[in-house]
Amino acid sequence: MTDNVESPSSLQSLSSEVLSGEAASPNAISWYRATENFLQMVQDNTPKNLEDAEFLERLFNDESISSTGQGRIKLHAALSDAAFRAWFAEQVRNPLPEDLNAATVTLQEFHDELASKLRALCGKTPWLKLRRALCALYPSRFTSIVNNEDALFDLYNRLTGARASHFVSASIAVRGAVDAVLPAYDANDLYEVARRINLPWMLLQRAIEKPNSSAPPTAAEALLQQTASPQVLVPLQVTLRRKGLTGMGGGFAALLDIVDDLKDGLTRTEFEARVREANPRLGDAAVGTTINVIAREFDLCIREGDGYRLNARGEALQESRDPDVLADHLLTKVLGLDNVLKLLEEGTQDSQALISFLKEINPGWTTSFAPTSQLGWLRELGLVNYEDRRYSLTERGHRWAEMVTWIPEKLPSAVGPGPVEDFPEQAPEALSLPSFTEVENRLRRATEGQYAFNPKLVVQLHTGLWFHPTRHLAVLTGISGSGKTQLALQYARALTDSAGLDSAFIEVIPVQPGWHDPSPLLGYVNPLQDASYRSAPFLELVLRAAADPSRVYVAILDEMNLSHPEQYFAPILSAMESRVALKLHQMVDPSVSVPRMVPYPSNLAIIGTLNMDETTHGLSDKVLDRAFTLEFWNIDIDSHPAWANTLLAEDLKIQAKAVLNGLEAALSPCRLHFGLRTVDDVLGYLSFHAQVPDAAPSALDDVVYAKVLPKLRGEAVPRFQQALKVVLDVLETHGLARCSAKVKAMQEDLKSGSARFWR
Repeated sequence: MTDNVESPSSLQSLSSEVLSGEAASPNAISWYRATENFLQMVQDNTPKNLEDAEFLERLFNDESISSTGQGRIKLHAALSDAAFRAWFAEQVRNPLPEDLNAATVTLQEFHDELASKLRALCGKTPWLKLRRALCALYPSRFTSIVNNEDALFDLYNRLTGARASHFVSASIAVRGAVDAVLPAYDANDLYEVARRINLPWMLLQRAIEKPNSSAPPTAAEALLQQTASPQVLVPLQVTLRRKGLTGMGGGFAALLDIVDDLKDGLTRTEFEARVREANPRLGDAAVGTTINVIAREFDLCIREGDGYRLNARGEALQESRDPDVLADHLLTKVLGLDNVLKLLEEGTQDSQALISFLKEINPGWTTSFAPTSQLGWLRELGLVNYEDRRYSLTERGHRWAEMVTWIPEKLPSAVGPGPVEDFPEQAPEALSLPSFTEVENRLRRATEGQYAFNPKLVVQLHTGLWFHPTRHLAVLTGISGSGKTQLALQYARALTDSAGLDSAFIEVIPVQPGWHDPSPLLGYVNPLQDASYRSAPFLELVLRAAADPSRVYVAILDEMNLSHPEQYFAPILSAMESRVALKLHQMVDPSVSVPRMVPYPSNLAIIGTLNMDETTHGLSDKVLDRAFTLEFWNIDIDSHPAWANTLLAEDLKIQAKAVLNGLEAALSPCRLHFGLRTVDDVLGYLSFHAQVPDAAPSALDDVVYAKVLPKLRGEAVPRFQQALKVVLDVLETHGLARCSAKVKAMQEDLKSGSARFWR
């Protein structure tokens, strides 16, 4: 970043330059005064008010020392906690050891424990606020460099020639190095203390301006240098530019927060979680839009495999906190920014006039939403002032406007939907599919003691889903309660290595009767709100999968034949077969978070479950030709794990197992047998009934009557007649009198041609 200044003479020289230059400026003096007043307030309230929530609120949140970085983390949960306040007060009241090394260790332990407690109470660590507070409490040990640990470590290295391992030790060493080359001072002179707190920050800024001539600058340093002396910019063709800037909760401060988090890299899941932390109200599609804003609209990070890391521009912004590093990108690649700056260069403009002007720049902006968002970003970046509903350029705005050496253009009026944008190439070979052995092991560990899936069905499901490069559709059909949905869900979790109910990689979609078009899956244009698209869980999963082609995503359509699949599923069937994009809408307004079209993701698996009865529809050849079909028909009652988990008396367990096995064998030839859900219900009823005081001995008779016999229905054909005969034998053998009487009545009904449980 600069030549080493570890010798006292060179540090003294550099300090003298800063002290006679920027450190003597009116802005710097104003900063010292604000810091001095804040330090005085802290001293006046320490230690007597260390447990006072109002004082602590000001201690952590006041911006006199530093106002940049992660300043939006709320501390209410911690500061309202009496136990935390008592602990904090005790730590501060304990005097520091006189020995410098011992004092450093004590402050490091305090720093780390404070971070841990705040993270536990607030959900994340407010590093900026924490370190500002420590600086105010121990002003002879810290500096105003509290928002950028890497910058502090680099300055420490330049001053000492050593590498830092902890924020506290680096801060103490930097203050010590600076104090050593300056005249002695009175620690009670808080104005001088404020100067020394802030001098290292000014040294850091001076260091950035003087790159090391012995080594080539990094990409980030080159971008910072370029910001100071910008080159002639070349604008991108207007039709190829990004259509405005999408609004983002928290604005530029939120952008800086996330850039800080990206410093060490984030996986896609971590990135999504970080965005949700900043704005918990965002839906999945909006989370993806925010990531797109950071990565593409502002060009701050790049994707590598399953992770994101800062690019050169992101590193420069993270280091400098200066919006100027965005200038070349935003001016040349975002529609409308150059137009507005050049217009404001001519004089102030009314807000409504500017919004109308931007609508002329892009005829696709039919509402004020996108123009207002763009103007909001101009304010966030410090390019414009806004007073009395009028906009004017700031000093930075004038600098940016001077960079626009071309005549800004408007978008042609006849611009229709463009190609698929913002998605990586959907190459099947990009998918990292776990081996079947790995999936099988995960499935076995996750379901041990809960489900016993037929190993042959698991093999068929895995193979049937993935033998084709893009058409990953399987249909599980059979009797109700046989475990179809559970197999689909547990297999999906094993495939994606997910656990719990909330996974970004899995979506369970209960199909409803009356789905006659794709809108329940793919969303639709909201007819009541201009330029608005109502998304859907399936579509959001598709968008996540398309943006992340190396990972597996699974959609489970539960009871998919409650409606006609060929009606609501048609676009998906065509896209997976022909490998074309899913076309969603024709709107060109950039405020619409859902893209106009999305490539069908070859990493998406779809598993449908079907029950075949009078309430459902059959599958057409269009569906069957594209799906791999598995049938759940015969269940293995004896191997069901529920038997091992039940606390029933052994004799009742043996009797129940014999009855259920006998009934299943009798009804199977007529396809009237039951699934494992019925077995679970029988055991659950018997277990609960056993806890009832003075329970009657008819529990098994009652639950079989309620859970098995209602399925009985048929015509007077030999197969059904034989089934009823065997069922009656089983019931009478085990003394189920109520059930036996019902079956005998059905046999009488059968003499008239048909019989059913429900008369």
